[in-house]
Amino acid sequence: MEAAKLRAARLLWARVMAEFQPKKQSSLMLRTHCQTSGVSLQEQDPYNNIVRTAYEALAAVLGGTQSLHTNSFDEAIALPTEFSARIARSTQLILQHETGVTDVVDPLAGSYYVERLTDDLAKGAWELMEKVEEMGGMAQAIATGWPKRSIEETATRKQAAIDRGAQVIVGVNRYRLEQEEPIDILEIDNSTVQAAQKRRLEEIRKTRDSRRVDAALAAMTQVASSGDGNLLAAAVEAAKARAIIGEMSDAMRRMFMGPPMEMILNSSALSHA
Repeated sequence: MEAAKLRAARLLWARVMAEFQPKKQSSLMLRTHCQTSGVSLQEQDPYNNIVRTAYEALAAVLGGTQSLHTNSFDEAIALPTEFSARIARSTQLILQHETGVTDVVDPLAGSYYVERLTDDLAKGAWELMEKVEEMGGMAQAIATGWPKRSIEETATRKQAAIDRGAQVIVGVNRYRLEQEEPIDILEIDNSTVQAAQKRRLEEIRKTRDSRRVDAALAAMTQVASSGDGNLLAAAVEAAKARAIIGEMSDAMRRMFMGPPMEMILNSSALSHA
């Protein structure tokens, strides 16, 4: 199913892009990044997540993804440890070097089941896209509540199947361990991280060229206000000048959303004073 989703997505992308008569044939090619599912990761018997992630990664590769991220097995509990992150990375390396799936462009091509499933998915997805168009576009569809309602209905049906055991989650609703051994998890001291980040920002502000930063931020505001130029390119130049994310956001916010929030708060404080 996951491989067929990617195959169907490429069909739909090419079909939609063809309507714009692209000058480059490469514009008809969908490039995809895949990340293994965080939803499928379970807190119970978490080592099972290693197997789940491996199968999901294999499905993505068989489907023809161009980029892949594999989740660590403990991400349902906490941030990854160095140990769990190494397993996640090795999962990709084993797929690449030991399975041979990267030696073939489309290993599942010609499979009746996969080809039929791809076709069914593409047709069903196209019907949904046409329904959205009839509503006046995605913004209008969201305003009606239809996408949210559809997602919630699907999620409810799936959870109901899990709750009654019709859909098996190994180690959760079947094959539960009588006693689970605790695993090592990464514990983060938020106050320590916050203090370290503040020190880094203070060091950046002390060592950077403030005039270059101001000029780069002003250029961002100018591009945002005039519409002339490339805003992303201006943001890249601001980053090279060591402007921080908040400063770049404020530079655009002046045009798109009014004065920075801190200015509003400061003005409010001054008025109360």
